[in-house]
Amino acid sequence: MKRILIIILALLITGLAGGYEYRMPVNIQSSTTPAVLMPGDEAILAIQMQNGAAAYGVGKDAGVSSLSSNVLLSTPINRTLLQGTSELEVVDPYRYDLGMVGPNDQITVFYKVRAGENVSAGTTLLDFTVLGGYDMITINRNIPIKVDPSAVSMAIIDSTSSSPSTTPSKATVNLNVANPRENTLNAVTIVPSAQGMRFSPERYYIGTMDPDEVFTISFGVEYTDLGKTARNPSNVSFVAEFKNGDTWHESEPYIATYTPPLQADRPNNNLLLMAIGALVLLAAGGYLYRKKRLSKNGDGGKGSS
Repeated sequence: MKRILIIILALLITGLAGGYEYRMPVNIQSSTTPAVLMPGDEAILAIQMQNGAAAYGVGKDAGVSSLSSNVLLSTPINRTLLQGTSELEVVDPYRYDLGMVGPNDQITVFYKVRAGENVSAGTTLLDFTVLGGYDMITINRNIPIKVDPSAVSMAIIDSTSSSPSTTPSKATVNLNVANPRENTLNAVTIVPSAQGMRFSPERYYIGTMDPDEVFTISFGVEYTDLGKTARNPSNVSFVAEFKNGDTWHESEPYIATYTPPLQADRPNNNLLLMAIGALVLLAAGGYLYRKKRLSKNGDGGKGSS
């Protein structure tokens, strides 16, 4: 009799164990910070793995009739692997013993991804493998990583004098600064430079720039070399410093030809010419008047004698 009870109990335990279904987390999503990498960047990749079941206690019948045939247990995540490429290095690609994930629960794993200096532009798919479940089921997914080498772009708008009385050695240059990338850039700073010229401010801090955002900034320009004429065009260089994620970058120099405005000193030149002309006319008039007067005096002296 005891033997029969033991056999019946063993069958019940087997039925209970067979009634559970261990589902793997089939919903896998990823995000990177920054969203788009540049050459030399180090990004944080977050991969979320979510169990596809609707709720606890609701599951698919595993095929064994028992009291627990509709019960769904959590699934263990034993190991994950993210494989890099020759251009995208994955720091510490393995993760072990991540724990249990139940229906509608999720586990997030984080990886560091480093982009090489010569990384190709575009989207690269990294192989991601999940090993889990009590049957050690393997799931493979592709994780997209975007790379774009585009930096901050700049363009001179125009240059103007601050007032009509401004000397030719002082003026203002206006610059358009744009973010052509798909992601936000931080700590954007524009640094101008040119031989024999001083800029105010020396560095223009813009800060955060959203995708496709454009700022118009102005620099005061003054020639420091007084022996150099301020009317000739000069080459001016602008460099953008910024952060993409946690990595600092510096753009290639944007070199433009700066031509100082002439409107401010034209009135002064005209006044000078007018003054010189007036002096010439006065001198000529005085000379003719004196000559005429001397001539009259000479004629009067002859008549009296």
